[in-house]
Amino acid sequence: MKKHALVVGIGLFTLVYQSLGVENFPITTDFGRTGLISIPSAYTIQDGHLLFGFSRTYPYTRGFLGFGFIPRFEGGVVITQIDNISFKNDPIWKNYGKYKDKAFFAKFQLIPETETLPALAIGYDDFHGTKLFETKYITATKFVDFAVPQNITIGYGLGKLDGVFGGTEILLHPKVSFLAEYAPYKTEKMIGFGQKKLKNSEKINYGINYHPFNWLSVSGYVERQKLGFTISLNAPLGGGLPKIPKHFILSEEDVKEIKEGKQESFYAKALERLDLKYAKVWQDGEVLNIEYSNRGYLFESIALKKALDVLRVTYFPGVKTVRIIIKENNVPITSIEIPGYVVNAYLNKKVELDYILQKSKLTIAPEYKPKYSFIFDKPELSGNVKIRTFLNDPSGAFKYQLSYDIGIKENLLYNFSLTSTFSIPIINNISTINQPLMNPPVRSDVADYLKQKKPRLYNLSFNYLDNIGKILPRTFATVSAGYNEMMFAGIGGDILHFVGDGRLAFGVGGDYVYKRDPESIFKLKNDKFHDYYLNFYYSFKEPEIKVNIKMARFLAGDEGVRFQVSRVVKGFEIGFWWTKSNTNKPQFYGDNRGYSDKGIFITIPFRVFFTRDTYQTASYSLSPWTRDVGQLSYRPIDLYNTVRPKLPFYLLDTYDEKE
Repeated sequence: MKKHALVVGIGLFTLVYQSLGVENFPITTDFGRTGLISIPSAYTIQDGHLLFGFSRTYPYTRGFLGFGFIPRFEGGVVITQIDNISFKNDPIWKNYGKYKDKAFFAKFQLIPETETLPALAIGYDDFHGTKLFETKYITATKFVDFAVPQNITIGYGLGKLDGVFGGTEILLHPKVSFLAEYAPYKTEKMIGFGQKKLKNSEKINYGINYHPFNWLSVSGYVERQKLGFTISLNAPLGGGLPKIPKHFILSEEDVKEIKEGKQESFYAKALERLDLKYAKVWQDGEVLNIEYSNRGYLFESIALKKALDVLRVTYFPGVKTVRIIIKENNVPITSIEIPGYVVNAYLNKKVELDYILQKSKLTIAPEYKPKYSFIFDKPELSGNVKIRTFLNDPSGAFKYQLSYDIGIKENLLYNFSLTSTFSIPIINNISTINQPLMNPPVRSDVADYLKQKKPRLYNLSFNYLDNIGKILPRTFATVSAGYNEMMFAGIGGDILHFVGDGRLAFGVGGDYVYKRDPESIFKLKNDKFHDYYLNFYYSFKEPEIKVNIKMARFLAGDEGVRFQVSRVVKGFEIGFWWTKSNTNKPQFYGDNRGYSDKGIFITIPFRVFFTRDTYQTASYSLSPWTRDVGQLSYRPIDLYNTVRPKLPFYLLDTYDEKE
């Protein structure tokens, strides 16, 4: 328990630490979007910032998460608990507790504020799902210094916020503001108000906002003649604790090797000490070859600079070209052939890494066989506390499994690996009264797998990753066979071709799998499924956005398209997916029919929690419902995200990143 508390404490401290540089951020409303008390302003969350908090005004208690997805655009999710509605008399939902609703919101600032013109924005609250709080609006906000400095907002809404609304934030002090607004909500059409209309006096709200710290906002107010509050925290993504750079220190043995002319041996050992594994260095005439696989840094550009810096203490006579091979384990991903004069300019600090990359020949999937060789490598062991959630079941709104997961990875030969994840339950309260939505089910029976209270083998796979550049230039392939995920076992893979510098990619993939028996570690059911798809990827530079489109035949037999878009900020990734497939087939009925699989996800780099850089990350995804349509099988190797960080375009995009 103390260990868990320590982890939580470190996480909170890190988040607060990286928030210290944030200027006072726009006030957050009780719905989670920026605004005043309840009405939206034309301001948005800062680009690349995460905002989260909670609010309370009877009958609503809310928790929310917002994100500055791109400049002048914010989006988020809000969970509302309606405190005066419960299911205690319903025989099916009696353990669910009070009524709860999920909603998404989005706002785009059409025109930024100038000295003479107000900021102008449009937004849409609760645009999907139950739409209990649906509102479309346009709003304008302007700072004026008339009598007292203030931010004045006026707008028009259609939906639950209906008609002209407006308000002001009067700046009493750099940390304190007085808030007043007119908010004409149609409470007679909102759940929790018993069809009661607001009186005109109840549409006027007022309160105080306090920024005790730049990253923390606290509002106390009177809303609909009831006391309420909103607390929110704003953090820029990608900061974290200050880093202690990794250096190698010359030992007596190093100096001896250098003096004896054993430069290649010393160089390889130095790379290994810098967490650049599978390292090999050798001179072939006028070419110095350096190969390695990054195991110490989130960004490959940092690893590349570390590899080049070792040249400062070595000497290779007659070298006119330095060729660096960036590998994934022992598989070549990108080769960089650098003219000698460019390397010298870099070592003399006359140019930066971007100049090196621009003057070099970069090749994706080079026709190159690594000099480093092995049969069995030292196994990579990992252990972490994992939480798996099961939400919105009639038997309980929030259920979870807390476990300790032990991971083992053994790299074999040139391009094979064996991966395994064994999960030991700590706490598990997952159960369900829902029945699967089709026979046989694809994923609507996921609770049968999550509710197990005995140790589980989540993954045991034999994997193959290869550079097939000799067959198809700039192309990679991966195959995984075995117990690839919690619910399925079988075989699947991807082939992915990268265009130009790698920013654009396309390929094919698919799986043939059997359903696993949730009651057994190894037993399989007779239920067979398959999927296949065409894949398209594109990465934008500024802001860094990843787009993926899959045209697929999904596991349940429905065909359609899956869109995924994410924003990346210094290794943090927040995104969403949405699937549209033909669910009007006879085998789809009930909640499967007409459903579009969707959800949000976040990836957090571990480096933010430590004083040393690391390449490791953790991911979490959240989907409103578990359905059978729009589903694909999972595999241990995500080919695109494995290769992407090592590609020419991304090395150049992140050339100035630091530990």
